[in-house]
Amino acid sequence: MGILERTRHVVRADLGDLLRKAKNPESLLDTYLDELRTVLDEAESLRASESASAHVFEARLRDIVSAQQTWENKARACVKMGDEDLARIALEKKFDLNVSLHEVQQELDHRKASLQVLDSSLEALRLRMAEVSRKRREIRYRRQVLQARTELQSSLGRLEPGDDESVLADAESDLQQVESKVEAYESMEGELTERKLLSLEAQERKKRRNQEIEKVIESMKKQLSGEE
Repeated sequence: MGILERTRHVVRADLGDLLRKAKNPESLLDTYLDELRTVLDEAESLRASESASAHVFEARLRDIVSAQQTWENKARACVKMGDEDLARIALEKKFDLNVSLHEVQQELDHRKASLQVLDSSLEALRLRMAEVSRKRREIRYRRQVLQARTELQSSLGRLEPGDDESVLADAESDLQQVESKVEAYESMEGELTERKLLSLEAQERKKRRNQEIEKVIESMKKQLSGEE
């Protein structure tokens, strides 16, 4: 899927390197965010399509399994009535469906694998968008701090001797407020990203645990079947 290549391309871009080369970092980040949103929309659309396709194949699989069960039931009924020839015909009908069953199962497995890859790509895109948004806010607030300092220097140049103490105090207070906002945003975004990563790790651990549980259950089923 071409969308996966695009996802890898935009997610693996070195953000620090891009910013060092940019003449206007804010404009570059805005463009980068637009590209991330475009790729995210395409990936979400593809996932919806793959999910719908998977549901179709799941329905087909259920129909085939149901048809096979129906033919098996008919064969059993024929055997009870003593008509083995008719029972053989019914079982042939059942076994003829094995090819379709295998093909549909393969298609379904393919769709499920695609969905897993797409889910990972979507999560990576969302995390990168959060990172870029945080960086853009950081740059914007730092620019505000720089502008405030520039305006302060300009104001000091126009002051009469003895008038600068109150102005300096007010300016320093404004600067501290802006810098506090920057620090608050950095801290908040860092915590959000860390929580998302921890959540992903927890989901992966749960997935592996569930897989192990299923393996144990299947093993138990086989053992019970053998005992019977």
